[in-house]
Amino acid sequence: MLQSIRAVFAIVAILMAAACNGPAALSVLPPDLAGIDVARGPAPAYRDAITVASVTVGQDTATPWASQVSPAQVQAALAETLAAARLGAAQNGRYRLDAVLLTLQRPYAGFAMTVTATIAYRLTEVATGMVVYTSTLTTLGSASLNDAVMNDVRLRIADERAVSANFRRLVEELYGLPERGPVTSSRRT
Repeated sequence: MLQSIRAVFAIVAILMAAACNGPAALSVLPPDLAGIDVARGPAPAYRDAITVASVTVGQDTATPWASQVSPAQVQAALAETLAAARLGAAQNGRYRLDAVLLTLQRPYAGFAMTVTATIAYRLTEVATGMVVYTSTLTTLGSASLNDAVMNDVRLRIADERAVSANFRRLVEELYGLPERGPVTSSRRT
């Protein structure tokens, strides 16, 4: 009997220690590109030609009850996404992609949590300085009790899904860009 009580106290102590750690940091993952014709790919001018440049995170993403997002995490996942979609160039690409994670609108609590991610993108041709694409995309990500029992874990999963959905929408839009001719002018300053 005494051993059973000790075992229960040990389990309770472990669970309490885990709860004190707070929410895990956001781990942004590249989206699933299923359903996008990656084999056909983007217009040839964009194929393996986009380098992820600056990625910044807006102030609305750091509320105290939510998981934290770092620009480095977003930048790494965005670069992975572009590489998987045959758009990314590790360095010195013809195009430079800048992104700003403007907001992650999150609920305080709930059984099913839906997060809204808003990211602004700007694609610039490096040689000319011409902006060839600019857009602010808003996407949703949800998590339910089937995904996780703890609120903070559900919230983190919803965050990840919202950002990942945003990257997927970006790939879809970049695939729709028209072909561009060769660079003929000098770099604008």
